[in-house]
Amino acid sequence: MFNKLFQTDIFANFASATKSMNAQDVVDIILVAVIIYQVIRLVKGTRNGQVLVGLCLLALANKLAEYFELLTLSFLISYFISNLFIVLVVLFSTDIRRGLARAGRFTFSKTQSHVQESVNEVVRAAFFMAEKRTGALIVFERRVSLGEYVEAGAKLFSVVSDRLLLAIFNTHAPLHDGAVIIQDGRLAAAGCFLPLLPSEDHISQFFGTRHRAAIGLSRESDAIVVVVSEERGLVSLVRNGDVEVMMGAGMLRDRLLGHLGLDPAKKKGQKNLKSPGARP
Repeated sequence: MFNKLFQTDIFANFASATKSMNAQDVVDIILVAVIIYQVIRLVKGTRNGQVLVGLCLLALANKLAEYFELLTLSFLISYFISNLFIVLVVLFSTDIRRGLARAGRFTFSKTQSHVQESVNEVVRAAFFMAEKRTGALIVFERRVSLGEYVEAGAKLFSVVSDRLLLAIFNTHAPLHDGAVIIQDGRLAAAGCFLPLLPSEDHISQFFGTRHRAAIGLSRESDAIVVVVSEERGLVSLVRNGDVEVMMGAGMLRDRLLGHLGLDPAKKKGQKNLKSPGARP
């Protein structure tokens, strides 16, 4: 009985609110929803994402304290919330800076161009390293944020180039053991350590550490991972836990562009796929 009355009250309030809404209110709600979505997307998968959840729980605790008239607790939480803007700026300074930087450089065509150029550079570097039997792990972030792995690695946020990738994965370089993560066509970080496939998984016995890390990440997220095997000299593409050996540079490029939502039919830059040192 109580639930029925409660639901009726909610629907009555909702109907009353929607009747008085105009076009400006709808636009206002949509914009606020987009901002909230972008904030969640920005901090999801990072340490600050857990902080954001904690702040939401704090707001809920404040409402409960007011409802049950817990005056001291309510006063303390209210005092903290009154200074919340300063707290948010301090806690989320890195995420705010990264978000503003993304917003400042974002256009669809420009991002598309960056991603396509990064794919060409990765393909060129991957097959060169495979020929030289140099191991590598290159991750393309998609919709699911890999912020926690970027934070744990060496942040670069640089243009992707085959020469930079070769330098990072040089066996004498300090970051060669980890993975590089590419976000929006930019090399976000190097030396990132990914979640390994559990040793008890029956697939583990067929793969080395790099492939196990690539499979582990691809099962936890929608990321696409390029793996170069130093033992076999093969280039593989890992997606959704599946490993596919690439039979050539063109095949890898088409697969990457297709999975990243770009048109593989556009062959821009393919003439430079064979050798990292061939460009002027």
